[in-house]
Amino acid sequence: MDKKSPDNLGQNRSSKRPYNNTASQRARIIRHFQEKSPRLSTIQAREQYGILHPGGRIMELRNKGYQIDTHWIRETDSNGVLHRIGLYVYHGGNKEASHDK
Repeated sequence: MDKKSPDNLGQNRSSKRPYNNTASQRARIIRHFQEKSPRLSTIQAREQYGILHPGGRIMELRNKGYQIDTHWIRETDSNGVLHRIGLYVYHGGNKEASHDK
């Protein structure tokens, strides 16, 4: 695998281009929260998952009923530059889905 390509991209439409629409980006975030860690930083989302606007995806997930908090932290990117970024903390599943039961 190419070192620069984000791991765990969405489903492939073709063998050449990974599918990276907003739905697959949201799915990668939820999969990260549920399978790896309840925490995800802006830099981590961009560098590991290829999500350039993680704040937008988090907002969409909140609108769907996911409980996700934002904590502001300082973190260094892969170029050594310090940034003030969001650390997203997952607290539970989709509230709307639990109402459907």
